[in-house]
Amino acid sequence: MARPLRLDLPRCFYHVLNRGVERRPIYEDNADHEKFISLLGLMSERYEVEVWSYVLMGNHYHLLVKPAEPNLSKAMQWLGLTYSGYFNKRHRRAGPLFQGRFKSFIVEEGDYLRRLLCYIHRNPLRAQIVERLADYSWSSYPCLAYGRRCRPWLQSEKVLKLFGGEKKQFRSAVQGYSEEECGLLEDLKHGILLGGEKMAVRLRKALGREPDRDRPQHKKLLRTKGIEEHVEEIAHVLNLTDDEVEELRQPVRRRSRPMRDALIYLAWRNSHHSLQAIGEYFHVRPTSLPAAKARGSEHLRRNRNLRALAAKQFMI
Repeated sequence: MARPLRLDLPRCFYHVLNRGVERRPIYEDNADHEKFISLLGLMSERYEVEVWSYVLMGNHYHLLVKPAEPNLSKAMQWLGLTYSGYFNKRHRRAGPLFQGRFKSFIVEEGDYLRRLLCYIHRNPLRAQIVERLADYSWSSYPCLAYGRRCRPWLQSEKVLKLFGGEKKQFRSAVQGYSEEECGLLEDLKHGILLGGEKMAVRLRKALGREPDRDRPQHKKLLRTKGIEEHVEEIAHVLNLTDDEVEELRQPVRRRSRPMRDALIYLAWRNSHHSLQAIGEYFHVRPTSLPAAKARGSEHLRRNRNLRALAAKQFMI
């Protein structure tokens, strides 16, 4: 089975969740809830991870966090192992408590973040555990909505700032969210991003250009970049201007065009677009593409300066 793509980026928001093995409870009583919340606070301080919201359900949890360093995996591993050790010892059990590693996806700031905050806090209502969110103790909602049961490490002021700085506005947003919530996660891109295309571009740069073949989400995210965007990046590295690239794209018969062929080869080698699609972009006939690609590879092999430029950024 392919491993899920996991990104550890600093200063990004993450929705983190995990559930008990075989969907079994991970909290048996109030003491377990309090212990998990206490450990969550220790994790926040120990690993410099801001906690913006949390909801503990019977057999799973939801967190919205923002690590200062690229260490989310270490932080969540510590939290999971520490709580599992406590739970197993207290309840005289053995074996894993959670169903594998935690799941996470990045959340873009702005509207996506506000909507997710509402979505997370409405979990007890969706599960029909309570009729009023104010009656559910094991979430950050009582603090954010009413100033009750606040933890010093919870980023309550920053959360409320997203809703005009007022608890009343936060309550109204959460309470009025029910008609929208079903469509929120439909915006989840490639299983790793709740956000728009600009955020997707940022993630593509963070991932680099060589995909992990065991992680199809990585390949899918990279593939969303258009051919034009790939060619622009390559041309920039090779010190080609936009006008020069546009000239190389014009169909010209019976003329050696080594730079165009180099662009074709590098685009094919470092993107996930087909050779045919790249050929269409450069107005090269399908029957001529294999030869053009081969000439481009040979040109890079012979031209040391060009090869040195390309090698700094791309696979050649």
